[in-house]
Amino acid sequence: MSFRSLKYSSNSIDCQVALFDLSSKINNKDVDIEDIGDYIPGSVMVQDLDEMTNLYMNSNGCEVLRHSKEELNSLGPAYFDLFFPPEEITSLKPEITKFLQLDDPTRTYSFFQRVRPNKNTEYKWYLSNVRLYKPSALDSGLKLMNVAIEVDNICCAAKKINSICEQNEFVQKNYFKFMLLTKREKEIIKLIANGYNSRYISDLLFISLHTVNNHRKNILNKLNIKSLIDLIKFAAAYSIV
Repeated sequence: MSFRSLKYSSNSIDCQVALFDLSSKINNKDVDIEDIGDYIPGSVMVQDLDEMTNLYMNSNGCEVLRHSKEELNSLGPAYFDLFFPPEEITSLKPEITKFLQLDDPTRTYSFFQRVRPNKNTEYKWYLSNVRLYKPSALDSGLKLMNVAIEVDNICCAAKKINSICEQNEFVQKNYFKFMLLTKREKEIIKLIANGYNSRYISDLLFISLHTVNNHRKNILNKLNIKSLIDLIKFAAAYSIV
């Protein structure tokens, strides 16, 4: 299987949606990553990008990489060189950098990558889904949560993750609308849902009233909704409020 032959099939999209819901619950502290990590049918990891180290790996990930949590955590930056093709790491860096510059913990970046436990084994393809990870309000460090699902297991993985999350139909149906929103638009949705008018939002964000109203218009067009009640429902479903 080559990189060019991989496509985002309906199964992989279902898996992305399921992982989005799961990572939202983790980031919102509805569930603890260490409590639920070993039940997820894939490799779950947290990486500190300031220190370029691996902070957490679930049991599945340890089994795939054939190293204990302690061994993986002690590798430091060598972790990224040991298990992944260097040319793919090089090509991914600009895309990950763009993703990080968005500074949006509600957004997910998905990509295919190859992984192997050592140089004597064959690479396997995984669908990786990364998201900014905020373990606490006081933690200002740059951390990524990554859930990687082996491509051959995507269909079964999506079903199992959905059963863990009890994902609702609304989230699945409107996922791509949510992905169209910019960080600023999500910020304005949060303020609107909390009852603030355009003038207050303009003053709070130091932008013109005209700009706020343009954002509101764009939000309604992207989400295809017409009422405040529908906007609040959308905001609640995607943990914007």
